[in-house]
Amino acid sequence: MGLVIKAVLAFCIGGAAMYGLQRVWLSNIKQQLATQRVTIPQVQMKPIPAVDPGKLRAALYPKIDPKIGQNAWRGALNQEINRSINAGRMVPQPPRHHGIPR
Repeated sequence: MGLVIKAVLAFCIGGAAMYGLQRVWLSNIKQQLATQRVTIPQVQMKPIPAVDPGKLRAALYPKIDPKIGQNAWRGALNQEINRSINAGRMVPQPPRHHGIPR
């Protein structure tokens, strides 16, 4: 029974300490806000730069070199060859039990 009373007492002390700390922190923040005058920074207006539609289109859709995909078939062919060579390795092996010969 004494253990239960000690646990309830410790819980109450901890709750009161947390409440007190939060109260002190909140009053400290309120005091700082009351003493400091916060000014809003002034923003300087800048003119919007002129945009040339021709240059904008060229920047959004650049010209692509036509030779980029010229040798793509070789890579696809090599990939298929590698797949066919490695197909035997991808087959799952039968289970092996140590100490039992095949």
